[in-house]
Amino acid sequence: MLDHILGKPSANVRRVQALGTVLVTLLVTRRKRAPWGLGWLERRSSLWKTLLGWWTLLYLLRHMDDVLGLHAPEPLREYYSRSFYRATWVFTALDAGFWTAMSVRPKWLRDTLSLVFSAYYLVCTNRAVEKVRKVRALVTIEHLRVSWNKGVENPVLRFVRKLHQPQLGVVRNVMLGESESTERARCVVMFDGSEAEFRACRMVVLDVPGGGFVSMAPESHTEYLAAWAQRTKAIVVSVDYAKAPEYPFPYAIDQCFAVYRELELTNGQCIGLEGAERVRFVLAGDSAGANIAAGVQFRILESEGLRGPAGIVFVYGCFNVDVRAWMTRSETRVLLGTEARDHLHHASPLAVAKPTRHAGSLDARVRVVSGGQPSAYVPLTMTSSFTYFNDQVLTPEMMRAMVIMYVGPNARPDFRTDYYLSPVVAPNHLLARFPPTYFLCGEKDPMVDDTVLFASRIRNAKQPNKDTNVDSNNAQADVSERSDRYCAYRGSALYRRRHSQPRVRTSSSTRFYIGSTDVSEDEDQRASNVPRALRMTQFDEPQTQSSDAVIKVKLVAGMSHGFLQMYSLLPEARRVAAMCGEWLDELLQGAHSISPYSRCASAVRIPPSTDKLAINVMDRYGVEIVSAANMVRRRGHGLADPLS
Repeated sequence: MLDHILGKPSANVRRVQALGTVLVTLLVTRRKRAPWGLGWLERRSSLWKTLLGWWTLLYLLRHMDDVLGLHAPEPLREYYSRSFYRATWVFTALDAGFWTAMSVRPKWLRDTLSLVFSAYYLVCTNRAVEKVRKVRALVTIEHLRVSWNKGVENPVLRFVRKLHQPQLGVVRNVMLGESESTERARCVVMFDGSEAEFRACRMVVLDVPGGGFVSMAPESHTEYLAAWAQRTKAIVVSVDYAKAPEYPFPYAIDQCFAVYRELELTNGQCIGLEGAERVRFVLAGDSAGANIAAGVQFRILESEGLRGPAGIVFVYGCFNVDVRAWMTRSETRVLLGTEARDHLHHASPLAVAKPTRHAGSLDARVRVVSGGQPSAYVPLTMTSSFTYFNDQVLTPEMMRAMVIMYVGPNARPDFRTDYYLSPVVAPNHLLARFPPTYFLCGEKDPMVDDTVLFASRIRNAKQPNKDTNVDSNNAQADVSERSDRYCAYRGSALYRRRHSQPRVRTSSSTRFYIGSTDVSEDEDQRASNVPRALRMTQFDEPQTQSSDAVIKVKLVAGMSHGFLQMYSLLPEARRVAAMCGEWLDELLQGAHSISPYSRCASAVRIPPSTDKLAINVMDRYGVEIVSAANMVRRRGHGLADPLS
C-alpha cells in the first residue's frame, strides 16, 4: 500500500521504508507498558498465542478470496501436470534465490546465500513468482547464465545432480572442429563401457545442447546424456559451442558443423576410435541446440561429398525465431488436425485448458455470422509462444532477448527466408533430403508450434505428389471453391470428430493406434465436401513410404519447456530420457519403421476392459502422451502423432 501511496518509489525509498518500519516496531516494543488499546491483549494472552493468532489472521485475510470462492483463475494449475507444476515451483524458487544473491562476493558466500534465499522462496511462493516476473521483464545475459548454470556452478546442486547421474566408463574432453572461420570446440565424450569397447564402437550420437544460444555447457545436460549413452551403448559427443552474444549467429552453426565434418572425415579417429568400418552418426539437439542441429544438417546437405547422419532427434526445438502473436492461415490449417486452438470455445479468449461449449463461452454468444463468399473455417489463432505467454519456464520476453543476443549487432536477417535462423522456412528441396527425424516436445511448450509445423514441412516435402503439398495459391483457390460456410463446418461430422474422442481402430483392440486417415469411414461419402487444406495426410499402403520418410512426433502431456533439465526432480523426465534413448538406438541400428495405421510407429497398451476414453494413457516407456484428435476436449490425454 505504501508503495502506491508514494507513487512508484525507488529501491532506496523502499529500503528506507522497510528499515523505518522495523525501527518503529523496536521503539514500540521497548516500552514497558503496552500502547493504548492493547493492554487488554497483554493481560489476556501470552506472547506465543498472540503471535500465532496474528499469523493465522494474516493467513486467513490473504486467502479470504479462496475461502469465499472469489479466487482468480490460475491457468498454470489448469494445464500443467501435477508433477511438472511441482517441479516448476522448485525451479522458480531456485531462480529467485540465485538472482537475489548473484551480486554477492565472494563466491563461497554467494553459493551459501543462494541456497538460503531459495529456501525462503520455497516457502514464500508468491514472492518467488513476483521476483522472477520482474527479473524476466528486463532480463540480462548475466541473469540467464546465473539461472541456467546454477546446477553446475553451485557445489551443493552439482552434488545432488551427480546422485541421479548414471556412472560411465569413459568421460573425457576432446577439442574438435577447427576451421578457417571458427576455433576448435571443447566436446565432452561419454561412453558406457571399457576403453577397448570404446575404440571398437561404431555408433556416435552428436549432441548439440540447448541453452537459449547464450548459456549451458554439456555439463548442464549430463544426467540425460549419460542415460542416453547407457541406453544405446553408443558414444555420445556433446559440443560446448561458443555462445552469444560474444559469438553471434552463425558462429555456433559453423563450429558444430566443423565438429561433425571432422568426425565424419576421420571416421571417428579424432576421438580415439579404431577400425575401418564406417561409423554411423545420429544428430540430436534440444531447445536452441535443436535449431543449431538443423542448421548443421542444412550445411551437410549443401556440402559436396559429405555423408549425412542416419537420423535426427529434436527435443522441444526452437525452429522459428520470428516471435509473433498470430498464426497465418496455412499454419492454422496444419494445426486444425492436431490442436484446434479455437479461442471461442472458452469464456476467456486467452484460456487454453478444458475447452467447453457452454452458455458462457464466446462461441455460444455469436449471433450473426457475416455472409459473402464461402470460405473455409480457419479460426483466428494465437501462436503457442503467446498462447502460453505466462509459462513458468520460457516467456516471450526471454525469447525476444535470446533472439536479439543471438542475431548480434550487425545482422538484420529476413526471418521469412533465412532458414539457418528459422529452419521452419527452409526450402522443400532441402527438407526432402532430411533423414528419419524424430520430434519430442511438451504439450504446453511455448515452442510446440515450431515442432508441429517443422515436422509437417519435412513430411510434405517428402511427398511432392500428395494433396497436402500444394502451393499456397492453389490451396487458397481450392479452399474457396470446395468449402462450406462457418456454421456448416461447425455442424459437420468432421468438426465433431476433431473436437471429441480420439480414433480407435476397433472397440476390442488392445492397441490404441493414432488415426491416420483424413476422413473416417462414415464420412467417406462426404469427402468431397471437406476442404483439402483441412484434411490430414492419408497413407493407403505403408510400403509405399521409403525408409527415409519416417517422421515421429510425440507431445508429452502436461509438460512445458526444458523437462529434461528437471531430470533430478521430475520422474517423467527420466522416462522420457529412456524413450529418447530408444529412439536414438532405432536410428543408429536402422530399425525405424512406419506403422500401417500411423505415421508414428509407437502404440499404447490398453487393457481390453478399459474405457477407450480413459484419462491415464501411457506408452510402453511409461510416458503420458497426447492425443491429436483429443487435445481440444481433454488436452493432455491419450496418444498423438500430430501429423497423422
